[in-house]
Amino acid sequence: MSSYILFLLLGLGSGAVYALLGLGLVLKYRSAGVVDFAHGAVAMFCAYVYIELRSNGQLVFPWPALKHSFQVASSNGMAVLPSIVITLAYSVVFGLLLYWALYRPLRNAPALARVGASVGVMLGLQAIAVLNFGTFAVSSPPILPDSPVRIAGINVPSDRLYLAAIAVLIGIALELIYRRTRFGLATRAAAENERGAALLGHSAPRIGAYNWVLATVLAAAAGILILPITTLNPGTYTLFVVPALGVALVARFRSFAIVLVAGLGLGMFQSLLVKLQSVWSWLPQQGLQDGIPFLLIMIAMTVLASRLGARGTVTDQHLPSIGRPRRPIATAGATLVISVLALLVVSPLYRTAIISSTITTCICLSVVVITGYVGQISLVQNAFAGFSAFMLSHISQQLGIGFPFGLILAALCAVVVGIVIGLPAVRIRGVNLAVATLAAAAALDALVFNNAHFTGGFVGRDVGNPHLFGWDLGITGSGHDYPRIVFGVLVIVITLLVALLVAKLRNGPAGRVFIAVRCNERAASSIGVDVARTKLLAFGLSAFIAGIGGGLLAYQQGNINPASFTLWTSLTILAITYVGGVGRIAGALAAGALLASNGVVPTLLDKLFSFEQYQGVIAGVALALTAVANPDGIAKEMTHGLHQLGGAVMRRVRPPQPEPEPAPADTARPSAVITAEPPKAVKR
Repeated sequence: MSSYILFLLLGLGSGAVYALLGLGLVLKYRSAGVVDFAHGAVAMFCAYVYIELRSNGQLVFPWPALKHSFQVASSNGMAVLPSIVITLAYSVVFGLLLYWALYRPLRNAPALARVGASVGVMLGLQAIAVLNFGTFAVSSPPILPDSPVRIAGINVPSDRLYLAAIAVLIGIALELIYRRTRFGLATRAAAENERGAALLGHSAPRIGAYNWVLATVLAAAAGILILPITTLNPGTYTLFVVPALGVALVARFRSFAIVLVAGLGLGMFQSLLVKLQSVWSWLPQQGLQDGIPFLLIMIAMTVLASRLGARGTVTDQHLPSIGRPRRPIATAGATLVISVLALLVVSPLYRTAIISSTITTCICLSVVVITGYVGQISLVQNAFAGFSAFMLSHISQQLGIGFPFGLILAALCAVVVGIVIGLPAVRIRGVNLAVATLAAAAALDALVFNNAHFTGGFVGRDVGNPHLFGWDLGITGSGHDYPRIVFGVLVIVITLLVALLVAKLRNGPAGRVFIAVRCNERAASSIGVDVARTKLLAFGLSAFIAGIGGGLLAYQQGNINPASFTLWTSLTILAITYVGGVGRIAGALAAGALLASNGVVPTLLDKLFSFEQYQGVIAGVALALTAVANPDGIAKEMTHGLHQLGGAVMRRVRPPQPEPEPAPADTARPSAVITAEPPKAVKR
């Protein structure tokens, strides 16, 4: 029994960090109405600031390539206390700049724009950290006293207790401040109704800035204090936001006390799972500690969560516009001809780029359906693609079912996962659903993709070439022409069929139902639309489309491993699709050209500079700027420009004929006058 208590107490450290991050998230939502997915990334970057000051006396800044560090102390490093003070002051400026430059303009923006901006900041900060500091884990010497303390006959490291005490004190202080002080009451008033707060003389943007800075300081403190307990790397620290979002959502972004209890409880439960793994051998040995709590978060949100209260706004909200395909069959035919000609004339390098961009376009089309047409913010699309890819390997190798039925069955398996993950969408929506899908993606990454029996581990799983009527349609053949043109044609044809399906959906009755749910769920329900069934249908259909893309990716790679389907790839897919135009098929096409690591645009830009290593930074910055300046994405402007160009070409080819001049009045023919005699009476 004592060992169980020990593991519970050891979990106080990570639980305190979850609580501190969750408290900051509640502050940000209360003040600005933003659920900040970049909160963990901010904590990560501030932790790097502390590490650099502590180790070599350099102050680092959040940009790559250019000079990003300045010597402010001896190269031997600074002491602990000055490093902490400078880092916290740094976080004040950092948080203020992020708020005024990005989040303040989005106070009254749609939930999709706010989620997109925060995901963009998260991706950008993580990519900058990878470029500037690498991916190697960094450790830190103790900050708090860590001598063991004996409790009930158990030796417990004292730093865990100090961390829990700090979190409890901060939580109590915030609860008192926001309930008893004038500033807290003004914050609550601005959160409930900005117009009413303005009439009382309170500036909502200024109150939001104060709270945002305080939340950023809490994130920096959490990032610093957990350094001696865990190792610092961009991925691990950034993912701290997932459990923090879970505990904040359990508290409905309102109660600091519930956040504190939920955060400490989650950390203790995660630590207890480590003990249970050694006791119960039937438990999964990989990913359980990270996966099970996220599943519990999803269940809790499905059962308990309700829609967050509407905040008073001073402007109307506008969702990104939705495109309407006019001549989808003609457009698909022209695209097929142009793409096949491109495959025939370009070099193997650009042939690979076209294939990669086409497959990514297929996956991005699933985002257009679920987020663009139905308005459900999903961060799990790439996990659907990964699940389908691994199922394709099992179906083809163990069941012997080849192409195309194996690809369809694998995509249908993804549909089952999509419907299960879409169940929370029946009760929650907006940023709540984004949190649920992020937790689902993290759970799939931890429990499914880390399962070596399912994915093959580091070795991966092989996927054979597709064959149809005895013809080898694979990417590799007996010759040296890699990649084979026939495989490129196969990928293009399948993606165009998926695009036609999406276009048919948009122009058909189901599309009108989807858009009705997107615009107003209550209004759609009032006219007889089954909102819950519509959402589940959308999740299933988007999972099927993503599964088709995942199967094509498996055929392209030949050997698939979990590294191709990480959580960050899912976030990047949403980011680039939003930049391209989340409500348009052309947006998925633009996203495919931009996103694929060896796609068309990256391959072209690699000729000028090393684009691949900056792809994450560019994706994050582009997403944040698109959310603020152009929520409709670049596809709308591209489509408008192409229409203008086509009109200009047609006017050149077939200039308009001059209108005939009217005839002179004296030669004009008189208009005919039709007279009719009245009908004669009929004699009977």
